[in-house]
Amino acid sequence: MKFALIFQNDTAAFLPELFLAISLLVVLLHGSFLGVSAASLYTYLTPSIARLTSIILFLSLLLVINNPVESQTLWNALFVTDHLAIWAKFIVFLGLLFCVSVSEAYMFSARFRAYEIYVFIIGIGLSLCLLISSYDLLSIYLSMEFLSLIFYVLASWKKNSYFSAEAGLKYFILGSVASLFFLFGASLIYFTMGTTNLGAFALLTENLVTSSPFLYLGLICVVSALLFKLGAAPYHMWIADVYEGSPTLVSFIFAVVPKFSIFVVISRLIFTSFWSFFPSLWEDFFCICGLLSLSIGCLCGLGETKIKRLLAFSSVGHVGFLCLGLASGSIEGLQAVLFYLLIYMLTAAFLWIYVLHLDIDSTSNKSLVTFADAIGLARSNPLLGLVVVLMIFSLAGIPPLGGFFAKLNIFISLVDASFYLIAVFTVLTSVISAFYYIRLIKIFYFEKNENWFFFAPLSKGSAIVLVLTALTICFFICSPNLFYLLTYKIGLGLLG
Repeated sequence: MKFALIFQNDTAAFLPELFLAISLLVVLLHGSFLGVSAASLYTYLTPSIARLTSIILFLSLLLVINNPVESQTLWNALFVTDHLAIWAKFIVFLGLLFCVSVSEAYMFSARFRAYEIYVFIIGIGLSLCLLISSYDLLSIYLSMEFLSLIFYVLASWKKNSYFSAEAGLKYFILGSVASLFFLFGASLIYFTMGTTNLGAFALLTENLVTSSPFLYLGLICVVSALLFKLGAAPYHMWIADVYEGSPTLVSFIFAVVPKFSIFVVISRLIFTSFWSFFPSLWEDFFCICGLLSLSIGCLCGLGETKIKRLLAFSSVGHVGFLCLGLASGSIEGLQAVLFYLLIYMLTAAFLWIYVLHLDIDSTSNKSLVTFADAIGLARSNPLLGLVVVLMIFSLAGIPPLGGFFAKLNIFISLVDASFYLIAVFTVLTSVISAFYYIRLIKIFYFEKNENWFFFAPLSKGSAIVLVLTALTICFFICSPNLFYLLTYKIGLGLLG
């Protein structure tokens, strides 16, 4: 009885995670019982399981928003709940709902009969919720491995595709190396500090004048493992091949959903636990990662002819902007990073759904969607063509769209931190990377196809997500205060 009372708040705060864990088992059993009859009747389980998954994710989102427990640590300080965790989970569930709403049509066209992909989507939601709330190096590692194991399976989902097998194997091998780095770094930190708790780190390093080189090495290894999951340079080697080889729906999940969660963990480490290390370690480390990511993102994307690889290198460049925002070390920089993440997630969701639509229509090898598949879009569907162009402009940072203000905030935070040369470099790389975005627009509007082109109508789920994301980005200029206030509140909650 006493034990139940002690952990009563902890259980109440963990209701979304408990609900997801139970739902995962329910969906697995539901699919297992209906799978035999579905196989004998040659029918798909996808529609019913997709709707069930959407309901589960929506209820989880409501549970997260109505969390009765205020900011406090849970389960012997292994986890934490605060404003940052609540809003990050909200954004994760929003991204997963986008994925489920567009998955049904894609799975039917790609002839994926397996319902287990929805079990994995719920598992991704559970692992990311645990990762966001993690307040200890051990819980961060276990949550990250839970997420990684699901991603390894999803990357190699097309069993008869050489590209998918290569993507899964490459991601597994390099991801295992990143996990080793994290464990090695965590062991060095424990060797130096005697604890693995993030809150304890903040107390122990508050007035630290000198520190052990082992601690610096451990921190670099831990944060490098987290940056690997984001695809930041120089840890980006896997990203283009995995995005290209994976099924397009899986690439969409990789590109949109986990970034916000991993940046939350990195922000907790550098702003909460090791804030005193900013002048000596974090500034240089994140500046180097940011500059490398910007350089590789803008230069490697110039010669690409496949849309998925182009979006992969574009992702590397955008992660470079986020790293530079963290390097500024200010509340404005943190707010700029959170704001950039939000705008980037919405823009990337739109463009990946468009690529998903191309992949459904494409008569060529479905894992290799090229620029040629997009020729004729503006003439066959002028409204969709116009909105796709606006989204590409937003990704390139053209005013007055949301992407421009996201980059402007990062730029201002760099200038405020007196990083003038780095600020100039970010502008130059943005100009160079705008070339391959504008080349896409040229192909949409000015290239002529020798064959007849035909684009199938959008599914209802895809149309709803495209409209929501496009309206948010295009009409951001009319009422930007909501986004600014939200990200500022989240940033204050972290630093407070």
